[in-house]
Amino acid sequence: MTIRPDFSLNAETHVTELDFNAMRQIMLHEAKEHDLPVLENEDTRVTLETPFGCYCFEAANGGVTFKVTAAKQDWLFMLKEQLVEHLAHFLPGVEEKIRWSDADQAGGLPPNFHFATVQAVTPVGTSFVRVRVKARGLSSFKDDAIHFRIVLPPKDSVNVEWPYVSESGATVWPKGDKALHRPVYTTRWIDHAQGLMDFDVFIHEGGRVTEWARSVELGAQVAVVGPGGGGIPETNRILMFADETALPAMARILEALPTDTLGHVTALTENGTNCAYSLTAPPGVSITWLDRKDEHSLADIALTAMKEFPDHFLWFACEKADVQRVRAEYKAENGDSARAYIAAYWSQPSTTD
Repeated sequence: MTIRPDFSLNAETHVTELDFNAMRQIMLHEAKEHDLPVLENEDTRVTLETPFGCYCFEAANGGVTFKVTAAKQDWLFMLKEQLVEHLAHFLPGVEEKIRWSDADQAGGLPPNFHFATVQAVTPVGTSFVRVRVKARGLSSFKDDAIHFRIVLPPKDSVNVEWPYVSESGATVWPKGDKALHRPVYTTRWIDHAQGLMDFDVFIHEGGRVTEWARSVELGAQVAVVGPGGGGIPETNRILMFADETALPAMARILEALPTDTLGHVTALTENGTNCAYSLTAPPGVSITWLDRKDEHSLADIALTAMKEFPDHFLWFACEKADVQRVRAEYKAENGDSARAYIAAYWSQPSTTD
């Protein structure tokens, strides 16, 4: 088996006293959950492919050798970091034994951490502003990698502490009163050649990023981390449901779907269609705007549509309680996890960014 030739960067680590069969089962389960191709599944070797590179696990010397390959340095780092996080979750303590072959990055800024300068802040509709930033190193933001994190220091901070790479290859973030605010946002537009990127901020009272967007000056520095993985469903049949917090992601996906896509979109906002946030969908996808004051239940509407169109990909993003309800019902109906994206974008009584 030959790993794709464009995955020219690599790193590896060996962990002794780790059971290969246990690791194999964990990673095959993850591959099924996230619809990742399994390139190899042998008695002593498993290879998985992701949109950003490959993972290979081999039984060797009384343990497991992990090999990661990618085409870009920040993709390689992202894959290593995700592996460390998985090990910490499934086999606590094992992640501390990780020492990568390219460990010269330890102590420095993560490769997927980028400083950017604000170029413009423009109103979009009645409830959003569009922020344009300029940064180096955005080539890793692929067309289907639509999520990233904006990183803001604590209010009135003087000596800001930024993250660094640990010896295990994971990002170490400042804690306590030095902790950084790093919510997830959606890339609405990107120009790789010029290093420009747009993202939309939902303006609401109490939001940390709202406060920043209202007062930020052109030329100010901000940090971004990403990309955060894929986000464009591979389908031409779709049901989408979102409130304001998920409109940018919904808009980005609709613009990327095949022109022959069929489906239905429901957006719940303050003032409905009068919020004036633009959604451009393929001709076969209908868009319904609902006004929040009419007390519609996005979960009820989604559950009804889900049963009416069982062959459609289900994309549902809004408040946590509704998301939990839809996720539970989808699971009860034996829904295919690879055919759905059900995610909480905010929760009561927390702020939405």
